[in-house]
Amino acid sequence: MSQRPPDPIPFPRDRMQPRNPGGGPPPPPQQQQPSGPVIYSASGQPMRRVQPAPAEPPPAPIPIREIPPPSQRDDSIASDEPPGLDGHVAAVIDASDASFAEDVIQGSHEIPVVVDCWAPWCGPCRVLGPILEKLAYERDGQIQLVKVNTDENPQVAQALQVEGIPAVFAFVGGQLVNKFVGAIPEEQVRAFYDSLIPSEADIKAAEGYRMMQENQIPIARLHFESALEEDPNHEPAGVGLAAILLRMGETDRAAELARRWPNHPMSKSVFTSMELNAALNGFEADEIRRAVDQHPEDALVRYRHGCLLAVENQWMQALDELLESVKLDKSAGDEAARKTLLGIFSILGDDQPLVIEYRKRLGRLLF
Repeated sequence: MSQRPPDPIPFPRDRMQPRNPGGGPPPPPQQQQPSGPVIYSASGQPMRRVQPAPAEPPPAPIPIREIPPPSQRDDSIASDEPPGLDGHVAAVIDASDASFAEDVIQGSHEIPVVVDCWAPWCGPCRVLGPILEKLAYERDGQIQLVKVNTDENPQVAQALQVEGIPAVFAFVGGQLVNKFVGAIPEEQVRAFYDSLIPSEADIKAAEGYRMMQENQIPIARLHFESALEEDPNHEPAGVGLAAILLRMGETDRAAELARRWPNHPMSKSVFTSMELNAALNGFEADEIRRAVDQHPEDALVRYRHGCLLAVENQWMQALDELLESVKLDKSAGDEAARKTLLGIFSILGDDQPLVIEYRKRLGRLLF
């Protein structure tokens, strides 16, 4: 038939945590085990996970004192701008309980933000702080260092679950992506910073996704192709290009790329779109609709109608038809309706209310 399958949903969706309506710091971010580098696109969407913290264990942190020292800071330990860095972007700011959400959570949608939790009385903080500042200035606008005095800002310390200082946290796209505790050597700090800065392939892939969202498909393809030239194993670029190629009718290469990262949601979207197209091959839309009217008890007829509705982006009606096919004969076409339902769930997103409801309904039919 002349219609093409639905375009794969751009991946990943924005999972930015909402701001705290009270204006204070956000609730403690959920920790996840980093599985590799996360870069965020220009729209704030995550694209890869940052590298894990250095394997070498840092020195034991100093516990936070239960009774804070006098609030006046000792001028002898105040950190000035590192010498010899005049003219560089001012990459170091102080944050408070009131400004944390804006300075860190919102700010990390523009550039990576590193939070240094310290206190005036902490000896290791005096060692680590100047290193963090010097390297932030060296990166000249690629990293924002935000310093938080835990004695004066207990809400931030509580939200980040700080138990010892110095404690350093990295935020990208509103999410906590990495951290370490204790004073570590300069080279490890440098590696920590570098893991947050996008590579050339990351930047090109992010631009590809931006063009994809703006429906500039040929330009998006150029960016994804360029990113893969920089790094042939760049997963976000590869699956993004697979979605573009499918849309442009180059199904063989689209499938080849998707098979390289089969568990990626974008790849699953590509596979499902190809399956929908295969199910409709040889049938005209009007023919499929007439068949439903004439043979409403035929499971395969209802299955093809569900695929047609999915191609037309009528998702709820498509899910209803596919469920009806399962109800009539779940084994029809080698369980085609059940498998297609699972693929559409992946396209729409497993956390969507519509998907949660229809997954429950499918379960009741099967068990």
